[in-house]
Amino acid sequence: MTALNAPPFRAYLAIVAGWFFGFGLQTTLFPGVVYFTLAETPERLGLAQMSLTLPMLFLLPVAGVLAERKDRRGVLVIFYALASLFAAALAALLIFGALTYSLLIVYALLIGVCGAFVMPARDSAINPMVRLSNRMGVPVSLQKAVIVTSLVQFGAQIAGMATGYFAQTIGPGPLFAVQAGGFLLGTLAAIAMPRMKSRRRNKPHVLRDLLDGLRAVSQSDVLGPMTLIMIAVGLFVVGGGFFVIIPVLVKDIYNASYAALSGLLVVFWVGAFLANVILARLKQIERPGRVIVLAQLVTVASLGMLAFDIPFAGLFVLDLFWGLGAGVAISLSRAVVQEYASKDQMARVLSVYQLGLFGGMPLGAALMGYVVAELGPRQSAWIPMLGLALVLLIISITTPILRIKRRDPHGA
Repeated sequence: MTALNAPPFRAYLAIVAGWFFGFGLQTTLFPGVVYFTLAETPERLGLAQMSLTLPMLFLLPVAGVLAERKDRRGVLVIFYALASLFAAALAALLIFGALTYSLLIVYALLIGVCGAFVMPARDSAINPMVRLSNRMGVPVSLQKAVIVTSLVQFGAQIAGMATGYFAQTIGPGPLFAVQAGGFLLGTLAAIAMPRMKSRRRNKPHVLRDLLDGLRAVSQSDVLGPMTLIMIAVGLFVVGGGFFVIIPVLVKDIYNASYAALSGLLVVFWVGAFLANVILARLKQIERPGRVIVLAQLVTVASLGMLAFDIPFAGLFVLDLFWGLGAGVAISLSRAVVQEYASKDQMARVLSVYQLGLFGGMPLGAALMGYVVAELGPRQSAWIPMLGLALVLLIISITTPILRIKRRDPHGA
């Protein structure tokens, strides 16, 4: 990829890699600490997972406005450094046997605050990096930049999740110290990036900016449906399926632990990674809405299959196809939102779009914890499957998502 020849874009990719390596490692370790190490109930697992994303529900719109008003590099440096500090503190608590469920919730809330401020600052920085690369004589389209970024994201997540395998032998404490190192890498990469000062001349009241971002998404025939799909994915797929059903299946049905959970997460993101490799080799997809809906139907089928008594090896195969569908949907929807959002509202629109995903996750995790405790992990899988299928059907009928065309293929 020619984009890799531009130093600013390489620094940006290092930022992405640092965060998502730590995030991937945490995705394996955190539910394992709750359900395997602390031996908590499914209800408390759901509440703990909710705490990881709850701050985003309240802070993402504000963080999006901040990313537009302040130097995004400074925002990234501050919150990457804080995330590294919090992960190191959790590692120390685990190593010295001082961790309690309450302290784990405090960690989850703090790391969630960091994620809320990192996300819009990092995601909205890709457009300036593309423009800077083009000015340096390294041409790259926005779609290619997004796909390369997604490849790095998925690769780093896979590496982090695979590292979580070793929790079975050395325990989760030392690995949270490794997570702190990943966030520290992102901090150093952010320092190496060029400054990205706000280009806005007028800075109205923060509340007005927040409302403008919500209005831009809700009134758009493109941004609105994309955000609604992300709400459904956060509520039913990530919050309900990945955060609660999968860890409980691993322990209660298959009598496994950290290694199995790590393996399942790795296989899922390998599928997402392969999907992006395929997308990177294809020409511009002119009807992305249709492809996104079809990819989510793969997720619907995968969720339904969780309800059946499939062998453990079959769970990994199912997980791979689930990841393939998710990888297509994540990258294409992100590229479409980047193309249709106006430059002066980019961070606000992205924060609202991400709010769809991360706003649905805490509610899905909390509710599914109680559902799984009552029905068990297999029967509970019907709920997210039917919920996502219904949302896709309504959006396909009532919005023009299936007719969406690409815009501004060079993204500059």
